[in-house]
This record gives sequence, C-alpha cells and structure tokens, in this order.
Amino acid sequence: MPLFAVDYRYEPEQTDDREANKPAHREWLSARVDAGSIRSVGPYTDGSGALLVVEAADSDTARALVAEDPHCLRGMVSEVTVREWMPVYGALA
Repeated sequence: MPLFAVDYRYEPEQTDDREANKPAHREWLSARVDAGSIRSVGPYTDGSGALLVVEAADSDTARALVAEDPHCLRGMVSEVTVREWMPVYGALA
C-alpha cells in the first residue's frame, strides 16, 4: 500500500491550546500507529508543525484519516499537505 508524507503546519499563537490538547492528539496518533495506518510521526523541532508517514490506499484516504486527528478537529493545524512518498532505502522501504 502506498505511503504518504503528511505535513502539518501550526499557527504559533495556538501553542498553549495545542499543549492542552496534546494528550488527546498523542492518544489518537498512538492508536493509529498500533493499527498500522500511521507508520511514523513526529514534530519539527522548531515547533512549526509535524510530519506523519501514513499508509493508505490513496491521498484522499490519507487526508480523511488525518482529518480525524484531535488537533485537526479543533482547528489547531493551519495547513495539511499530503504527498505520495516512495522510500527507496531504509526502514520504511
């Protein structure tokens, strides 16, 4: 099944709200990792967003999946970019 690089962008003024929502966000992410639909995930160290590697049938399915993230549901992600990604070497290849 294809992999998709999903890029989240955050608005800096929502940092406190995101921190308060982080337990729900991380619980949701953990469940998706356990289910295999998210292969890897982590924030950018500058706090500007996060990268998720999503396994899905197509980009619409990947986008629909991340739309269920509590951060997305609460409007804490200002931009979502979904691109199909083809790893050639490494753990996800």
